[in-house]
Amino acid sequence: MRPALLRLLKRPSAVSILDSLIAAPAGVEQLGFRFRCARCQTRGTQQTAAVEWEPEIRDPLSHDTPSHPRYSFAVHEITPLPKNARRLRAHNQADVCTTFIKTLGLQSEKLDYESNIGHTRDIGTRLVDHPDSQQDFALWEELLRYRQRHYGDNGILEIWKGLTMRLEEVNLPTQGEQADFFWHTFIQLGLKRDTFLKDLADYALRVWERTGGKWAGFYETIVGGFFERGLTSQAVRWHKKLQHPHLAHPNDILRILNAALTPVQDSKLMSLPNWSQNADVHNSRGARAFQKICRTVEGHQIYAPVISALLHRGLMEDAISMHNCLVKRHDHPKNAEEIQRLLTYAKRYASRSTSQTLEDYVETHFSHNSATKTASGSGSSALKSDRGSWVGEKPFKDEFGARFFATKALTFEMVVAGLRMFGVSAIGPHSLREMAIRAHGNQDILNKLKALRQAGIAISDSTFSRLLRKLAVENREILLNELLHSDQHPDVLEDVALQESFFVSHYMAQDWRQYNLTWAILGELVDVPQLLNIQFRKFIAAGEWKPASKIADELFLQGKRLTTQSVDFLVGQIVTPRRKGAGPNQGRALSPRDEVALVVQILRRVVSAGGDVHPELWIEMLKRMGMGNHWDELRECCLWLSQEYSAGQKPMTLTSRALVHPGHGDRVLEAIFNPQMQAAIVAWGFKLRIPPSPDGEQAHSPSQAKKGQFVPWVRGLVLLRELGQRGVRLCETEIRRTCQRRLNVLYGPPRHSARRINRILRRENPYGLRQVINDIHHAWGTVLLFPGLRPDRFHRLVHNPTTKMSLHRARRTLRAILNTK
Repeated sequence: MRPALLRLLKRPSAVSILDSLIAAPAGVEQLGFRFRCARCQTRGTQQTAAVEWEPEIRDPLSHDTPSHPRYSFAVHEITPLPKNARRLRAHNQADVCTTFIKTLGLQSEKLDYESNIGHTRDIGTRLVDHPDSQQDFALWEELLRYRQRHYGDNGILEIWKGLTMRLEEVNLPTQGEQADFFWHTFIQLGLKRDTFLKDLADYALRVWERTGGKWAGFYETIVGGFFERGLTSQAVRWHKKLQHPHLAHPNDILRILNAALTPVQDSKLMSLPNWSQNADVHNSRGARAFQKICRTVEGHQIYAPVISALLHRGLMEDAISMHNCLVKRHDHPKNAEEIQRLLTYAKRYASRSTSQTLEDYVETHFSHNSATKTASGSGSSALKSDRGSWVGEKPFKDEFGARFFATKALTFEMVVAGLRMFGVSAIGPHSLREMAIRAHGNQDILNKLKALRQAGIAISDSTFSRLLRKLAVENREILLNELLHSDQHPDVLEDVALQESFFVSHYMAQDWRQYNLTWAILGELVDVPQLLNIQFRKFIAAGEWKPASKIADELFLQGKRLTTQSVDFLVGQIVTPRRKGAGPNQGRALSPRDEVALVVQILRRVVSAGGDVHPELWIEMLKRMGMGNHWDELRECCLWLSQEYSAGQKPMTLTSRALVHPGHGDRVLEAIFNPQMQAAIVAWGFKLRIPPSPDGEQAHSPSQAKKGQFVPWVRGLVLLRELGQRGVRLCETEIRRTCQRRLNVLYGPPRHSARRINRILRRENPYGLRQVINDIHHAWGTVLLFPGLRPDRFHRLVHNPTTKMSLHRARRTLRAILNTK
């Protein structure tokens, strides 16, 4: 093919013509073979179209032959029209219109002329001006497709003007494929032009008032379209406008939920390095906007699908906020399973108050329902009981049976016979204790238990009965005697927390008999991992750190982990409270450094075993390391956290894989190393006193040999860069601002600082400003932390305008120091 023809075919106009030929309903084979070309055929059709448009109803007796010529002023006989004349006329016109629409597909000039209706001139000259074709939406569809294909949005606007301005009372269809095409095309234009969208909404309201019909996807396409474009405020605004009449049911707002939670698909945003973070921000904005929409709709019941969708996309904080919003609007979960996953997340990552609030809600909302069901079930079963049997089993008081066994005048056989006579089927722990006290040894107890079983009298299942049988079988007479003569009520043995407190008290008082008895009681109440957790808390309460650490190691080797209760008890007993903004105080038994080291060691065991440690606890440990200037421990802990929680660093254990939601590690890292923590790491790196003649301290860097030695103050930047390489999202804005503040303290205008360490660092500073800034750039990497800053303008970085508040604070500090002197 010749190059000139190729260039011609590649033109937009040629491509559009080829597209119209392919998409045209009438094919080339319908032109007919009359020894004429397609151009002549098309011109001939255009010339005869107007003639064929309104065919006359001719008299069947009339003849248009040369022998019977027609005269201009012929006198016609007035005859009535046939009954089916109107039907034939409409049928003929419809056939002609259908045939004409088919031929329009190959007539670009005719289509351009007929679709040029965006004005009020020459009314009556277009095909759509005819009353019978105004409601012919096949014709409207052909005209709209042509204008959209050749003129884009302006072409759609012209067809819209023809529908609403040139003609009146043209109601678009509201059902079917044609309705989907018309409404979707106009809405896509309205999403770009707000004024046009207002006119379209008014038109849809008029159609609903005139015909009672509305397009089902009108609300979803508009509100969801704004969500897909990231325009959340417009989505909320248009929801309020379209809520009536396009929302048939309050639960219909679920149709826009996926659009609200779907990230914006923008190629420019996806090319940025922090695109995933921007997507998460958009998801959160969409969730908050959807929450505003829920507040404007009354009577919805959408708790389960909304919370499930938020949790599936990892929007845990938004899920908690949405839970509070829905509950306030009386939209509650139907069962405990719908809120269980949200409660599990809150226990791991949310604050203590949030977790406790959710637990209280679950306990209040669902325990009442279960109690109601239980009460109704017991009531119905009582009504269904056999009313005719008045001799049936009657309630038997355990204290009455205990008096029987304690009576010395009655033998064991007489007591058993009396119980059978009264119809007693089971005895409780009080009767069992009195029976065991009167027995002669362990074997006698076992024989009497066997006799009771043979007499049809069962032993109630309780901790006391199980422990009694166990000690008798194992022939542990000392513990059995302690159990029978203990002053504890049998019901008290069921309380785990109370028995644990007795266990710790007996251990610290060195009362070994009661200690062993309580240990045996706990063995009947809890399993082995819980027993080890109780042992751990016992050693912590007694101040025995090494045995407690061994218990944590033993749990780790068994594939178990410390419970949240044990971790909270550890922190409450070891970590000394501190004031906000102040460093840790001296502990009662350990130094602040040893306290943090012990807690961090145990927490690492918990996380390695698949357990959960709240991010706030890690933040507190890092703060204590940084404030105490324990840089080596701080750096080691930060790198371990990034390696443990980063995705793809190591395979997860079976227990952690089953319990932890995918991506939880990224959320934990984001919660621990938030912008405030990153700024604190930079500030702690600067707080290092330099000897008068420093030999140069080498910062911790992966490639120290290549980069040489840095100023020690940039160690925080080096650590953050390593964390960024391990998956931590860095906030450069906050890091840059913190560096500028520290440089201002060291090299800025002289002012009296309230912190003693700042005054010492400024007085003993051996480095120049240019050297520190250059090392900051080298330590940060290839991208400059202060882009566009020339060496001759370094002084502008530290000479910031002094605010009135900072001057007032400096004067107040200086005045306080002078008063103390």
